[in-house]
Amino acid sequence: MRKSLVVLLLGVALAACGTDDGHEGHTPATSTVITDAEPSGNVEPSGDAMHVTEADSGQQRSLSVGGQLIVTLPSNPSTGYGWRLAALDQSVLRPAGEPDYRPDADRPIAPGSGGSAMWTFVGNAAGVTELALEYARPWEHGVEPAQKFTLRVEVK
Repeated sequence: MRKSLVVLLLGVALAACGTDDGHEGHTPATSTVITDAEPSGNVEPSGDAMHVTEADSGQQRSLSVGGQLIVTLPSNPSTGYGWRLAALDQSVLRPAGEPDYRPDADRPIAPGSGGSAMWTFVGNAAGVTELALEYARPWEHGVEPAQKFTLRVEVK
């Protein structure tokens, strides 16, 4: 009788360990993971969207009212770091939805591998604003961000 009970309990424990609950990955709560070639978000990018990267930091760009600005910056959420909006006059340029995260297409998706954070902004009204993003850990206060991205944007 004892052997039967032990075998039954072992079988139940083994079955519980092998359960597939359908969750194969983890998506950070503050971003969307995108694996295809098209950005997502609340606003679908138009064909004339302006794209900028970290190489454009410190420069100036012009955008028309209603035009889209897509900022793509290297990111690795597994380190705890993420890009946050540090400065922006939203009456001139406003974020269009939440930033997206894309795994690096050149590497297999694996824990610890990096990718890109993608922010989409829309020209709201004529004016000039500085867009500033900081790469930092949200729980570290009083610590300089690991990286900064700035762009002066003129909306016409």
